[in-house]
Amino acid sequence: MPHKNKGNPVSNKSKMWMENALLKLMQTENYDEITIQEITDNAGLSRRTFYRNYSSKDEIIEGYFYKIWCEYESLIRKQLDLTLPNVARIFFTVMKKHIDFLSLVNRHNLLPLFLSKVDKLLPQAFYEVKGKNMPFSKESIQYALTFSTGGFMCILIQWLNDSGQKSPKQMASIVKDIISMCNYSNPIKKQ
Repeated sequence: MPHKNKGNPVSNKSKMWMENALLKLMQTENYDEITIQEITDNAGLSRRTFYRNYSSKDEIIEGYFYKIWCEYESLIRKQLDLTLPNVARIFFTVMKKHIDFLSLVNRHNLLPLFLSKVDKLLPQAFYEVKGKNMPFSKESIQYALTFSTGGFMCILIQWLNDSGQKSPKQMASIVKDIISMCNYSNPIKKQ
């Protein structure tokens, strides 16, 4: 994701105002119908300011997703236990903090933007944290990361559709059960 004007305090404040304006508009309007002019009018900024910071309104949402990712990655990097249940606990701890935003973007079917960002960000973080010690090919690891990312995103959607009622600890337990089901070797008998 291109970061225009990164580190510029005036630009950062403008971005925050545009983010808030877009999220407010999304509460009452269909995302596809929200215009750049509406965002800038609600933020009290010019279209020129918008285009100095973004190429599209999707970049506002992607920027918020990136903040969530950075928070998640920061916590993961501090972990010694990188088992999937613990990763799930951390994942849902971060998602719970952002449940209002995530529920809003889920309502507008925008979580695929998050998935596309995670698909790009996860491999680099994985190799830095764990990948160099893995006895698998880079291709196998890439497929495994894609598989787990898709699974986590689908579980996230289910969790959001259930109003995020389960705690991060409960979600970690569910992921542990999923792993156990995948490892269950008793053949299924046809009736």
